[in-house]
Amino acid sequence: MADGSPTVYRRRLVAELRRRREAVGLSGPQVATELKWSTSKISRLENGQILPNAKDVEALLDLYEMPEPDRSRLLDLVPLSSAPEWWEKYSESIPDGYIRFLGFESAAAERWEWQSLVIPGQLQTEAYASAVIGAALGELTPRQIRRRIELRMARRERYMQDPSLTSKVVLDESVLRRKFGNESIMSEQLHHLREVAERPNIELQVLLNSQGPPVLAQSFILLRFPTFENLGELHPDVLYVETEQGGGVDEDEMRTHRHLVAFKKISEAALSPQDTMSFIENQGKRWTTV
Repeated sequence: MADGSPTVYRRRLVAELRRRREAVGLSGPQVATELKWSTSKISRLENGQILPNAKDVEALLDLYEMPEPDRSRLLDLVPLSSAPEWWEKYSESIPDGYIRFLGFESAAAERWEWQSLVIPGQLQTEAYASAVIGAALGELTPRQIRRRIELRMARRERYMQDPSLTSKVVLDESVLRRKFGNESIMSEQLHHLREVAERPNIELQVLLNSQGPPVLAQSFILLRFPTFENLGELHPDVLYVETEQGGGVDEDEMRTHRHLVAFKKISEAALSPQDTMSFIENQGKRWTTV
């Protein structure tokens, strides 16, 4: 998370290289001619499709006459860009869009989430996660279901062990009333939700049905990134929007800003974190008496 992610470091590096190329007035084909590379290599490198190595980055920085300390700063990103990701052993069973999201999430300093369907994955118990993922039976094989549950629990463990990540979550009231599994699973899940909400770096709110939605927005996650002394701002905001087909990462500045504004409006209309704790406790008691 705040300790950095190869995905984000890589995207930061190639974006900086592209900006510097444009600043010195060179096109991709011109760079390829100067360095005796193929034009496809330049394109694939700047699009993040291949891992940049130190030798290639040094050649580009020489050509672009990159001054210090920016030169050393970018070279520092090279080994960080090629480190293994924690989720790679699960990559065979998860969609590409979600893989990109996990890479960004691993470097985020702040995580803002509006959820109108289910308890967020990083806050789920294993039993609740099994019920949610198992609901896709027929679309996923039993092995894919098992691997996704394992991934979700590994992600939850990382999330819980990172006190540097500030998390704000707003749940629609219907999320707490929608049953996955049996009453015992729901009771356990809501008890767990209250426990994690007591952590100082997690702020949880509930938007009541009676309040009405202040904005019409499907579930989304907004990731915000830290600023490092030697690297500057790591990355602009990143948006992850869930859809019926899965989900995808969106880095467009205007759309991320609109969702940031939408989240603030939803949060302002929701119960306070203190009132939310009481509401979740009462809802949990209802599940024990159903």
